[in-house]
Amino acid sequence: MIGIRERLLAAFQVEYKEHLESIRTLLTQLEGRASNSRIAEWDETFRRAHSLKGAARAVDLRPVEAIAHRLETLFAKLRQGSCSLDAGVLTVTHQALDAIEDWVTAYTAGQGPADPLAAQAAIDALVEGLEAPAPAAPEADDKAAPAEPQPMFMVPSPVMAEPAPTPPPPEPPRPSLADESVRVRASHLDRLMRSANELVTEIINQGQMSAQLAALTNQVAELDGAWKRMRKTLQAVAKQSDQEAVLNRHAEAVEQQLRSVQRLGVTTRRRQAKTGWTLRQLGQELQQELRQARMVPADSVFGGFRKMLRDLAKDAGKDISPKVLGLEVEADRLALQALKDPVLHLLRNAVGHGVETPPERRAKGKPPVGEITLKFEVLDGRLVVTVEDDGRGLDLDAIAAKAVSQGLTTATAAATCPSEQIVNFIFDPGFSTAKSITDLSGRGMGLSVVRETAARMNGSTEVQARRPAGTRFRLSVPLSVATQRLFLVNCQGQTYGIPTDGIDRLCRVKMDELTTVEGRSVVSIDGRQVPLLALGQVLGLGDATVKVSRGLVPTLVLRNSDRRVAVAVDGFLGLRDSMIKGLGLPATRGSKVSGGMVLEDGSIALILNPFEIVEAFRRQSSAHALSTTERTAEARPPVILVVDDSLTTRTLEKSILEAHGYTVQVAVDGVEALNMLRLDHYDLVVTDVQMPRLDGFGLLQAIKNDPALADIPVIVVTSLERKEDQERGLSLGADAYVVKRKFDQQELLETIRQIL
Repeated sequence: MIGIRERLLAAFQVEYKEHLESIRTLLTQLEGRASNSRIAEWDETFRRAHSLKGAARAVDLRPVEAIAHRLETLFAKLRQGSCSLDAGVLTVTHQALDAIEDWVTAYTAGQGPADPLAAQAAIDALVEGLEAPAPAAPEADDKAAPAEPQPMFMVPSPVMAEPAPTPPPPEPPRPSLADESVRVRASHLDRLMRSANELVTEIINQGQMSAQLAALTNQVAELDGAWKRMRKTLQAVAKQSDQEAVLNRHAEAVEQQLRSVQRLGVTTRRRQAKTGWTLRQLGQELQQELRQARMVPADSVFGGFRKMLRDLAKDAGKDISPKVLGLEVEADRLALQALKDPVLHLLRNAVGHGVETPPERRAKGKPPVGEITLKFEVLDGRLVVTVEDDGRGLDLDAIAAKAVSQGLTTATAAATCPSEQIVNFIFDPGFSTAKSITDLSGRGMGLSVVRETAARMNGSTEVQARRPAGTRFRLSVPLSVATQRLFLVNCQGQTYGIPTDGIDRLCRVKMDELTTVEGRSVVSIDGRQVPLLALGQVLGLGDATVKVSRGLVPTLVLRNSDRRVAVAVDGFLGLRDSMIKGLGLPATRGSKVSGGMVLEDGSIALILNPFEIVEAFRRQSSAHALSTTERTAEARPPVILVVDDSLTTRTLEKSILEAHGYTVQVAVDGVEALNMLRLDHYDLVVTDVQMPRLDGFGLLQAIKNDPALADIPVIVVTSLERKEDQERGLSLGADAYVVKRKFDQQELLETIRQIL
């Protein structure tokens, strides 16, 4: 069993990090401000040091208690205005906080932690050099008992010779008990997530089984009809012989078997459909819960980066004030782990290339202390990591000269090259403008790792000049690497998936709406000219001709930051939540493929990085106009969309229509039906009227008001039989109005045949 001390130590490891982070954040807020102008912040800083001391005392961590006590004393003087929070005080304070972090990390790892005497001595020397504190808050004599530090405010005791000072501040409220938790190995959780994803993939395959059962049921029905026709012929022949009785007996047996198979097929199909639906729901819930279980705060991976930055700066002979913001942001643990090396490369680059030495900064009129900021935030459902500094900034001339010397471009091209394209050279493997190789930088591999990692994660990398000085790098990746929502498209007979968070919109563009500017095809989106290319052309597939139907070009508008581009494809296939699997190959610069997914038929669909596709448009040197060809009409059964909120009615109508050779898809209300109509092609809509969210009349009106859908015929099948309702449906553009009370499947089928 776990003893009480182990439990206390586990709780302390969580609590002390919270106190250290809060103190660091508060010091950042208080820096450069008068002490008496931020009393509330100083009170909170003092309270945090006091609570840290009490927590360390509870688990008998005397070195931590001693440093926390000295910090408490220092913060009391700062709060009273005995001194100001200058660079010297900040340096000593951060050294003390780092010493606590290093000591606890070594202690909990079972190593022999070094005695943090240097940090204690630094605070003691600083406090001794300050004025004595106000009499109302005397401090304990640290020198008299360094091994047994006493609280700053003493509780009255009958054995004390001195009168009690002012009452102590109230103890901070204890946090309420959180939900019970258990420790699970990260590797076990990852394996469980992979198993859940495989389970969901297999559940999706149940859709094929449903289709096969439906086909089997239809074949049995056709066989039954064929047998009945054959029996009539046989009976006519048997009447001319004495075998009629025998034939009838065998015929009855065959028909009985056929009816039994039919009943079994229908029952099995219904049961399988219900089971498949239940499994899909449970699989999705399991997947969602596991995704949530993998979400951890950024602090769990990047909590020690502030101290690491100070150590790097010290080794480089530079003075840096590091800021780490947004450590409370939660993301998939694997996503954070994958970003650890890229972020480390960016920070080392900021120290090695970005921030200048103090003399250089003074010569440029800058403060001697440089700033490096690491920030985590969630924007548009994606994890965004920003690393910026106030240092030298990007030397475009040096980058261009290095690119020319390495043969990446010519001097003539570099002279006319846009600044964005010049900046992109820094992501090439082996590219560096450093004159010498140091422990921090110079080999030119760091930024290529950043770009490759982001590409593998379906992410993007941006670099910008920071005003008034410095550089800003911005990484944007999915919050979860386990599963992503993908939109599937068809291009030259192949299926491709594109993460939806890189898609701005879907549309079908009329051919006469396409224009050409300087040899490039463009399309107008919200009054803005957006460049248009075929997906086959972007992927370098050779033939870039897009197959269109009825003069409409299926188009995706992709976005990266404020840039928009349009990509033409052969067809839209629909949405899918799926796990993206690596292809086992490193992602090269500019790679537009980030992984693959397994489709229901066992084939592989490549997953494209929408952000790299946007960048490919910008790098496109030659102009191309979109080439299209009208899709050859295929002999296929008409596709009918049945819209009804009643499962029974949907099943009935779907069964009737499929039995007569139609391809049928279903929607539960008008909103879902509209989304499906805009994603795929349908020959006919059969809709109910009374439905949630958007009823049949609203759906009918939306279809007829949309130029891309207006030609689709609509049959209304409803229980509303009033003349006014029928007139309303027909006036809105319905091609037929069928009342359910007198519903006859032959009437519906005949109506469909007439319309189609």
